[in-house]
Amino acid sequence: MNTHERLAEALKNPLRAGYVTYTGHIMTEAECASYNLYTAEAARPWISEQAREFLLDQRHRYFVLISEG
Repeated sequence: MNTHERLAEALKNPLRAGYVTYTGHIMTEAECASYNLYTAEAARPWISEQAREFLLDQRHRYFVLISEG
């Protein structure tokens, strides 16, 4: 599965409030909305691959900060 396919799948199944992260943190509605926005922006077809990778890296950092915060 390539990046575009993974993003399409993530858009179909966004994170929802109540999602439990690897540390046991329960994500709020606002946290999930922000995380899902990173996914939606990264999935836009007209952005460069470099921009897409940057957004996905930032999404990962955001997830880790929420989980470990």
